[in-house]
Amino acid sequence: MVFLTPADSKFVESVFRRYYRNNAETVLIPERIAEREFGYFTFEGETMIRHLYIESKEKLIEFLKKNTPLHVYHSAAFYTYPSAPMEEKGWLGAELVFDIDADHLNTLCKREHDFKVCSRCFTPYPKQLSRCDKCGNTLIDVEWVCNLCLEAAREEVEKLLDFLEGDLGFRKIRIAFSGNRGYHLAVVDEHVIGLGQQERKEIVDYVTGMGLSLRSMGLIEDPKRDKIAKGGGPDITDLGWRKRIARSIIYLVLKADEKELTELSGDPQLTKKYINLIKQYSEEWSERPAWDTLPRGLIKLLGKAATAHASAKIDVVVTSDIHRLIRLGNTLNGKSGLLAKTINLDELDEFNPFAQAVALPIDEEVEVYVLRSPKFNLGGREFGPYENLKVNMPLAAAILLIAKNAATISR
Repeated sequence: MVFLTPADSKFVESVFRRYYRNNAETVLIPERIAEREFGYFTFEGETMIRHLYIESKEKLIEFLKKNTPLHVYHSAAFYTYPSAPMEEKGWLGAELVFDIDADHLNTLCKREHDFKVCSRCFTPYPKQLSRCDKCGNTLIDVEWVCNLCLEAAREEVEKLLDFLEGDLGFRKIRIAFSGNRGYHLAVVDEHVIGLGQQERKEIVDYVTGMGLSLRSMGLIEDPKRDKIAKGGGPDITDLGWRKRIARSIIYLVLKADEKELTELSGDPQLTKKYINLIKQYSEEWSERPAWDTLPRGLIKLLGKAATAHASAKIDVVVTSDIHRLIRLGNTLNGKSGLLAKTINLDELDEFNPFAQAVALPIDEEVEVYVLRSPKFNLGGREFGPYENLKVNMPLAAAILLIAKNAATISR
């Protein structure tokens, strides 16, 4: 990670050091800790230090207090020799992990609040620019996070949980806020630990709808003639993907949003052709659409859009990787200063990251120069919007802005 200035890096490091000295005992201690690989980023380097062996809770706490990591991770996998090179570790199995991040979601808000800054001139710029027009310096991305981003990520978590619990029958699931723009889930049921890369890829394909056919949903009866089924389409009383397709098609038709349909289907021409007919159906449909009344092209459009709408938006590489490192729960995220907080599944609906994941002091203030910041809430208080302004604010808010490269203590 690159901070705007070395002073900003040193300042954030000092705050993180104080936090871990006082709170290292609160981090999540992974099960079978002695069989996991650990890794971390320092404040000085941009390469992860990994293949570390930490054999106990006491050693992990000691490590955090001594090293002050910018980010710290542990393997989802279990090994005979965690500190050995990858080919010599002796893989014993791995938890099934999922990563949902607002970066991977097509949220409109990020088009409004993401921007870039010049670390030399301390000047903010629109997202589409690449160089400072004053000094020619390469601009740094500021990837903001807001309530809308995190709400979209939370909705994807709920969608994924429906797959994992409802369709696949998993029962032991650990969930954590990432500390920045999303959530991490780990299935720890005993029978998933030994799954190989191919089996995990099949689970990825299922929850993302990869390869899902209209015929399997009962929407095409004869694939050679491309004939629409009569009375055999999906229903919301069905199970699995048929229920999801029916539910999503009804949602999309009733909403009749041309822009959303275009984004989901990837077919602007077909959407434009059928949008007026969709609006007509939106006034007529009940919960049991008559699939055989739909034109062939429209059923294809709705089927494709519904699959995209109903699928879980996960990072597919993370889940398929049997050697993946995942963020250690209840540690600070260096991109925000927020806590990668573990939460219970029944707490997900009410979880507010900007309140419950605030771990740094909200009653201690520091002066920072804010290049640009949208309005945001943190710890029950409202801040901003700011631009090119010196501001006294709580330490937690200052670290958030500095970690996002939206503020500096150097000016």
